[in-house]
Parts: sequence; structure tokens; C-alpha cells
Amino acid sequence: MEFNGFGFWARDADLEIWLTTLVDELKNLSTLKPWQESLARYWREQATIDAGCISTGLDEFITDNERKAIVLSFARNALAVTHPGVRRTAILFIDLLEGKLNTLVHSTILRILRAIQNDLVVRETTI
Repeated sequence: MEFNGFGFWARDADLEIWLTTLVDELKNLSTLKPWQESLARYWREQATIDAGCISTGLDEFITDNERKAIVLSFARNALAVTHPGVRRTAILFIDLLEGKLNTLVHSTILRILRAIQNDLVVRETTI
């Protein structure tokens, strides 16, 4: 999951549950603006497509501070009712939108790849 250049990795199953909870919470708003309807449709598709790579589309849909405040508001409400097993993903989602995360999505992959490379080098030199 990525927003404004920062992000984190989450299990697809957790993200599917969280996006579904967000969509349910979004539908509780009295009226939906066109961008909110598009966001709900997009998240519903992402939560059910089972393609192995889920996109939240945050950079595409949250284009200003007003939209960010709206998403944060219903995300906080969704946190109160989300499945306990995905609570950590939900908290990280909110932290990401609030600008509290300074991790890069790719940094985790690079660390894993470096560890694999180092392990392979060690194995080659000991054979």
C-alpha cells in the first residue's frame, strides 16, 4: 500500500477485509460525491478480484486535503468495527494517510533481496 511515496506491505487477505470494511463505512455517509462513489467501486473491485496484487489507489483518489480528511474520518470509524485480525493493517493505513509512516514500500523488498543475495554468496563460498 502506498501514498505520497511512502507505504507498507500487507497480506492480501487482510487488505481485502480492510477495504471491504472501508467500503461498508463509506456507504454510511449520507450522500456520496462522485469521487467517493468511484473510490467505493474501486475498493470493492480490488477486494474481490483475487488477482494477487491489490491496489488501494490512494494517490489517484486522495488528491487534496479535504479528500484526505474525509477518508481519514470514515477510516477511523471503520477501525472501530474492523476484524481484530486486520487491526494492525487498519492502523498502518490511517498512519500512512496522516503522514506518520516514513517507510518506503520497496525498502522491505530490497532488504529481503539483499538477505537472499548474502545467503547465496555465503553458501557459494562455503561449498
